[in-house]
Amino acid sequence: VRGDVGAVKAATDAGAAAAQRVGELLSVHVIPRPDGSVETILPSSK
Repeated sequence: VRGDVGAVKAATDAGAAAAQRVGELLSVHVIPRPDGSVETILPSSK
C-alpha cells in the first residue's frame, strides 16, 4: 500500500483487523518515509 501516511496507516489497521477476525496476524509495519533504495526492492505500482 502506498500513499499518504495517514491513509496507509488506516488501510493497514483495517486489513490487520480483518486478518485477525479470520486467522492469525503476524505483523504490520508502515515505513513513513522510506529511503529511495527501498523502492528498488518493492513491487512496482503499475
